[in-house]
Amino acid sequence: MDKSIVEMIFELKFACMSKEESIREKLDISPAEYRGILSLRPGKVVSCMQLSNAMGLSKSRGSRVVDKLIASGYLKEAKKVDDKRVFNIMLTKAGEKALREINILMKECETAILKNVPKAELKSFTHTLHKISEIVKP
Repeated sequence: MDKSIVEMIFELKFACMSKEESIREKLDISPAEYRGILSLRPGKVVSCMQLSNAMGLSKSRGSRVVDKLIASGYLKEAKKVDDKRVFNIMLTKAGEKALREINILMKECETAILKNVPKAELKSFTHTLHKISEIVKP
């Protein structure tokens, strides 16, 4: 019996999650903390609210994730000259290193996909993934 589209999507999701889990375990971070690190760019200062929005979390939940990332040494408070009232954050050197490790893992996964999907199919495949992503967005 052929697998349904949803079954194949879940298989892909679990395969990706397994790779993500291995890096999260190495870095000792939660899924929310992982998303937080991925939402930042080296040298860029953002507010706690901006990061919470990027992670898809409420302000209070985002604040707890930020506190944990600060305590773990991945983030630090960064004062903006124009508004010292807002709680701003940025990646530390350890956070930048963690982001590089995450990006390396993601690049390895992408390289494996690109190596095994013929170029002629890749454009259609990518288009279909985008379409499915838009359909299932909450």
